[in-house]
Amino acid sequence: MDLFFLFLILPFFIYWCINEKTGLQLGIVFLLSIWVVFLFRYLDIRLPIDIDLRWIIVAVIFTGYIFLRGKLRCKMRGKLGAVLSKGNFRAYLISAAVVSFVIILYRPSHEFVFLGGFFMGMCAGYCVIKRYTGFKSNDVLQRTGSKKYITLFARFVLGMAGLALIFSALQKIILNFSESQNINLYGFLCYALLGFWVFAATPWIFIKLRLAGTDAGSDAAVR
Repeated sequence: MDLFFLFLILPFFIYWCINEKTGLQLGIVFLLSIWVVFLFRYLDIRLPIDIDLRWIIVAVIFTGYIFLRGKLRCKMRGKLGAVLSKGNFRAYLISAAVVSFVIILYRPSHEFVFLGGFFMGMCAGYCVIKRYTGFKSNDVLQRTGSKKYITLFARFVLGMAGLALIFSALQKIILNFSESQNINLYGFLCYALLGFWVFAATPWIFIKLRLAGTDAGSDAAVR
């Protein structure tokens, strides 16, 4: 695994440890970057100079995100409650499913299936964990002294350990179905499960272990 893919761990760290909304936004930004990289590769688009195209694409998309971050944050803050209501909750999941299928529509290869599946699981996981638990990763900033850093360390280690185990298990499942005609379907479901694990199951574990807090606007808080 090279530096580029190690850099993609950054959204997970931010989502788990710093700010869940920013982590989700960065996750979408990086998935979009990888998708564009794969598109350029399949279209055989090359630069006249010897520069890694992946970093250029990430830089361009990330720069656009920086400029639009304020507007995105305002929209997410203003519409989050509406999105998590019952009717819009379903619409949000349907929209995520549509986008995920658009991602793999051009070329349903392993790379695009991974991106589409993970996008679906990521969006569904975020929506579920925010609605039913009100997960807040930035509550750690209110802690003081060594407790803050121990909490951050515990979250990241637990998150990465769980991610490694789940990814390894899902890779074996996909390998077992590698000769199947429905391999893309199985791959999509496995990577969707991986995204759901990162963005929903892992925060749920944090909450149960009292490593993360919740807000008062979730269904769980109301009940």
